This record gives sequence, C-alpha cells and structure tokens, in this order.
Amino acid sequence: MHKSLYPILFILFAVAIWFTQEKPNIEPIPPINTVEVPLLDDSTLAYLKEFELKLSNGMKQRGIPGGAVVIVKGSNVIYQKGLGVKVNGTTDSVDVNTVFRLGSVSKGFASILAGVLVEDKLLNWNDPVVSHLPEFELSNPDQTKRIQINHILSHTTGLPRHAYTNLVEDGLSLNRIIPRLKNVQLISEEGIQLAYQNAAYAVIEKVIESHADTTFGNVLKSQLFEPLGMMNASTSHSDLMEIKNKAMPHLYHSRRKGILPTSISKKYYNAISAGGINASIDDMGNWLLMLTGNNPDVISEETLNQIFEPQITLNNRRFSRHWDGINKSYYGLGWRILNNGNQKIIYHGGYVNGFRSEIAFDKENKIGICILFNSPSSYALELIPDFFNSFSPNKATEINEEILTN
Repeated sequence: MHKSLYPILFILFAVAIWFTQEKPNIEPIPPINTVEVPLLDDSTLAYLKEFELKLSNGMKQRGIPGGAVVIVKGSNVIYQKGLGVKVNGTTDSVDVNTVFRLGSVSKGFASILAGVLVEDKLLNWNDPVVSHLPEFELSNPDQTKRIQINHILSHTTGLPRHAYTNLVEDGLSLNRIIPRLKNVQLISEEGIQLAYQNAAYAVIEKVIESHADTTFGNVLKSQLFEPLGMMNASTSHSDLMEIKNKAMPHLYHSRRKGILPTSISKKYYNAISAGGINASIDDMGNWLLMLTGNNPDVISEETLNQIFEPQITLNNRRFSRHWDGINKSYYGLGWRILNNGNQKIIYHGGYVNGFRSEIAFDKENKIGICILFNSPSSYALELIPDFFNSFSPNKATEINEEILTN
C-alpha cells in the first residue's frame, strides 16, 4: 500500500471508532427566534415612562418600600417592572418574579375556577349550595335551601358583613367555621343586599372540593396556575416561606421609625379563596391576559362574561370615590364592576398582613393593570383611574404590542 494512504486510513479508522462509542445525551440547541416584534408607538412609550416616574416618585413620597406593576394590552404584556426593595433598609431589589401576597384579589381566582367547573358541567351558577354541600346551613332553613352558588360569590347570602371573619383570622379551619354559620342572625333574604364576606365566601372551596379528590389549592394549581404559566403562584404559608425571591410585608410603626418590616403571618391560608394566594407580577400579567379573554382553552369568553355580569348594585361612593362622576358600582361573581364612561371596568383590591394589591381591566378593549405593594398604602387606588382615563382607546393611539421589561 502506498504510504500516502496511511493518514487517510487512520482518519477513517478514528471516525469509525468515534461513531461506535456511547455519546453523552446532549440536547440540541434550539434555533434563535428572529421574529421581530413591532415597537410601541411614541405616544405609548411616553405615557409608560411618565407612568413609571409617577409610580416611583409616589412610592418614595408615601414610604412604600417595594412594589411591582404589569400592564397588558391586546394579547401581550406591554410593560412589567419591579420597583423598590423587598425589605426596607436593604438593597435587595424587587423584580418581576418577586412574590407578594394578594389578599382579597384571591377572590377572583375562586370565581374563575368555579367557572371552569361550570364549563365542565359539574356546577351551575344557580345550583343550591346544599346540592353540593349538604352540611351547609344558615339560621333560616328555607333560606338555606334557596342559597345558590351565585349568592356565595356575590356576597348576597343575607349574612351580615364579615360574618366570622374573626374566626378566619384566628386560624380555624373551614370545617370548623362553616357549621357555625347557622348561629348567625340573617339581615336580609338572599340576593337583596351585598354584605362582604370572607368565611361565607370560602364556602365555594368546599363546593369545588366536593367534585375533586384533592384540595382547593391543588385544583387551583392544576386548572389555573399551571395552564396559565403562573410559575411563582402558590396557596400556603409554607410555600411562600420556601421561596427566596419574596417581598416582606411592612407596617407603620411610628413617626420616628416609619414603616418597618414585619413577619409573614399564616392568616387567610385557611381560607385561600378569601385571601390566601401568593403570586409575582409576572404571574399577574398572565392572569390579566386570561381575564381579558386571551385563553379560551382555559375558560371561554361566554363564561367570563357571566362572571363579570353585575349581580348587585352599590349606591355609594366607597368603591368609586377615586373615579370622577361615578356614584355607584356593582359586584359580579368575585369581582367589583363600575362604568367609567363607555368603559366597563372590572376590578378588585386586596389587603392582608402588610401587603396591598389592586387589579383592574377593561375586558372589551383588552386593557389591564395590576399593582402589588409590600405595605398597606392605598396609592394604587389613585393611579388606576388615571391609567384608564389616559390609556383608554379613546385617548391613546392603537398600541403595537411589545413586551417591555427591565
């Protein structure tokens, strides 16, 4: 054999040996997504910069240690950001994955989950509660039989305001609280008067659990959190304590010391639907997109419209006082509602354990906002009306959608 062929044969032999050896399991590198997303128009960019500056300055003026905000339009998150710090006096910044407690913003999750079961034909809004939960009982036996799921979710059972909220805050289980509702004197027939509830609202958890072989928290996770990509959302004190990237709650101490961090309590984790959900602002962006009709595979537009239909009217300004010219509001199923001109605004607020949250959206025009704070400040209530007045389709040019995150 000619000597010049030796190198070639050696190379071929080495290649053959390489192909016969066991290879490491290396995942292929995915192709880079080169799809270009159109930029936001100048007027929208200018508004978002102005909004961020106003939010940041307002937080500093009010001594709010940390917060996070997300804005959605159409089928996209167009802005989300963490501001400030997780703990006052530190440099540990809030980011879009920092977890906060939601308080009563949790109530909207319960009504949406009930809607999922309605679509699965396991529930109907006008089903008597006792048909799913025979042990449910109020002081009036006839009224007990007439109470429907929609009365539970709209706070119109006839129970007085905050019936046994003290027991929820004391940490009693729902299995111990619900049987005591029969001891409470009713103030009206069902469907007539709104009287805000926590313990009675949480009856929906037991109704939902009657159709599952697991807990309400696990059903939330499988039916909503996971399908919506809410990767930081959870429903227990232990879940939150295990998360490193979480905001700490703060309470006002004194004029000299100001707002100081406090511990994360176990309050309301025994009544998840009333105030026991934890989530980041990134989670809440996904939640808002679903609420504005972008996830029909999770819940249909028709069912969302049923949930957001007013059930009872509030003829006072307690929940509309920051909105000019609006003297009444409504409550649907787990959601407050008001009409801001030609905008139907669906919203809810929450407070628990030194955390404050506000969420609001215009489903028809697919615009929404959520603000989370790690202090009790009501500052978000001032910002949200201005957001809808300034960012409405009547006053802003159409937005080309792009995710803006820092």
